[in-house]
Amino acid sequence: MRIHTYAAGNGGAQTRETEPQTRLREIVDVEAEEHAYRVGDEVELDIDLTVTELFGAEPGHVVVHKCHVIAVTVSYGGVEKVIEAHPATHLRKVRAKAIDAFNIPPGDAADLVLRLPEAEQDLNLAEPVGAVVPLHSCAVTVDLVHTVRPQG
Repeated sequence: MRIHTYAAGNGGAQTRETEPQTRLREIVDVEAEEHAYRVGDEVELDIDLTVTELFGAEPGHVVVHKCHVIAVTVSYGGVEKVIEAHPATHLRKVRAKAIDAFNIPPGDAADLVLRLPEAEQDLNLAEPVGAVVPLHSCAVTVDLVHTVRPQG
């Protein structure tokens, strides 16, 4: 069974193949005051359960984070707005909340992506916001930008 884990400051998934009867605590490191959440779900996971009990036959996606709420400062066109999100919230949902917060019409929003400030690479919208938060923080700043489309 495949388990993808995310944590603050890691910037991407760590993927591991494991047996179905493996307990989640054997796969993820949960320090004091940290919690494990299913990505896309705000409910805390019981790390003493097996991966099969938690995810069935599907691959598991877990984020470990100390925060219950992430303050996401979104910059768009020189204006900043703060959006609150749970660490397990997909970045695609953060993007949608940002588009709503800035009242961007759907036609104008079609090519908008999230990037970390000064970065040229788009954030993976399937990942949880908790994965892009700096270590020991409950806040992150992202830019909402239009993708650059090749001409010709």
